[in-house]
Amino acid sequence: MTTATVMPLRPVRKLIPLIPDTDLSRLIAEGYALAAAEPLILEMIDRDRDTYALAKKKARLEDHAWAMARGIALNGFDVTEDKSWATDLELAPGRPRMPAILVLTFILCRGYYGGFKNRETATMLAESRTLEIVLANLGLRMPGASTIIENGNAVRPATLEFIVDAQIRQALREALDDFKKLTFDSTKVEANSTFPTDSGLIMGLAVRAEHMLRLLADHGITLRLPAAMDEILKTIKVLHKEIQLSSGKKNSAKRRAKLYRRQMRMARTARKELAKAHERAETKLSKLNVQPSKRLAVMTLIEWIDVDVKNLAIAITNADKRINRNEKVPAREKIVSLSDQDAAMIVKGEREPVVGYKPQIGRSENGFVTAIIVPAGNAADSGQLRTVVDAALKRTGIIPTVLSFDDGYTNAADRAYYLGLKIDVVSFSGSKGKNIIPSAEYDSQPYKDARNDRSAIESMMFTLKHNHDLDRVMRRGIDNVRSELLEKAIAYNFRRLITLRQRRKLKTAA
Repeated sequence: MTTATVMPLRPVRKLIPLIPDTDLSRLIAEGYALAAAEPLILEMIDRDRDTYALAKKKARLEDHAWAMARGIALNGFDVTEDKSWATDLELAPGRPRMPAILVLTFILCRGYYGGFKNRETATMLAESRTLEIVLANLGLRMPGASTIIENGNAVRPATLEFIVDAQIRQALREALDDFKKLTFDSTKVEANSTFPTDSGLIMGLAVRAEHMLRLLADHGITLRLPAAMDEILKTIKVLHKEIQLSSGKKNSAKRRAKLYRRQMRMARTARKELAKAHERAETKLSKLNVQPSKRLAVMTLIEWIDVDVKNLAIAITNADKRINRNEKVPAREKIVSLSDQDAAMIVKGEREPVVGYKPQIGRSENGFVTAIIVPAGNAADSGQLRTVVDAALKRTGIIPTVLSFDDGYTNAADRAYYLGLKIDVVSFSGSKGKNIIPSAEYDSQPYKDARNDRSAIESMMFTLKHNHDLDRVMRRGIDNVRSELLEKAIAYNFRRLITLRQRRKLKTAA
């Protein structure tokens, strides 16, 4: 189901028919031009949505098969329907779906604005003349927010990576960059999560696990918790609030320790009862007779409850170590987020730590993002060097002359490897780099230039954070975060294409 490439940025009949000359309109025009040059982009978007739609259809048909076996009619299905779907699952013609070119449009908008969920962005989208023209030429109305997000999220990271690949190919075709000089750096990105406290984690995990246990009743699993559980959870909440309010007051350390000990006692009781309830839920699941989609929902809830109960035990233990034993808890042992389990405590240099991610980014000499990877945890830069560099080399297909890194990437073995690929300069700034690079090389002009040019990637990071909200992500989970950062990189690269063409034009005119 491939959508033909259309160019919906032509003037429509209005009082003011001109296409607005804005950053967004130019960005979208670039996206359409690239889709026309590389039609596989739209084909891949359609394939991704086919995959997503087929998964949803398979779930619906499994429910249907379950109902058929019991002589139950589900809405929209005939109980006499055969079971050929089990071996021949296809998408049948139905309601027209969003054209792939429009999905690309909203991906570009999301990368440009940094997300769709805040009110300011929603207003800008609703009032955008550029989008008004695009939709008018497609004969469509503005879709609902959930439709836009669902279609965008159906596009897989591999497709987004392909768009970046296509951007680099476009830059090479136009000779806007030769990709001979590459610079790399990491940055911290704040997760869509609040900064953790021991008392807040204990409260949040206990309350959420109890809430999910109650939700099971909607799916046929009713569990009785002790009558005292409501009071226990209420007390845990109150103690968390008192702990927060006691900060900075007279004798606050002793008072907070006393409050923490009481909260931990209550939390241990809650965890014990929640664990028992979880075991009962698993037993009842084995006897649950519901359609497959509902069974999957129940299994997911029970898995989440299990994770929260286990994490609650960890949070209590960590609080006990800190409060009662005056022990420092290693970062790898901490629970740092209630809302995003893949987020980690990111510490970079002397700056304030954040709960989030630490993407590794590659930059070309003329400012294109050549690689963006998101490792798990607070990964050391030196351990990510090969991954991010190889991603950039694979994308460009070019062996560069210069690779430049900051001190944190210093790695003698990796330096030797890339020198073995006949790369002239493999530079690390700072004292660590100076220790592993021979003095004659380190003090040579090519190495001085490589260290001096490193500041350009800091400028790129600033632009990504200031213009595309790279400093904080909206989506949760490492795979979703990777997609979000790729969308931001795509928007940024299109803007670089525009800027470099303009510079060339001005230079030619002069």
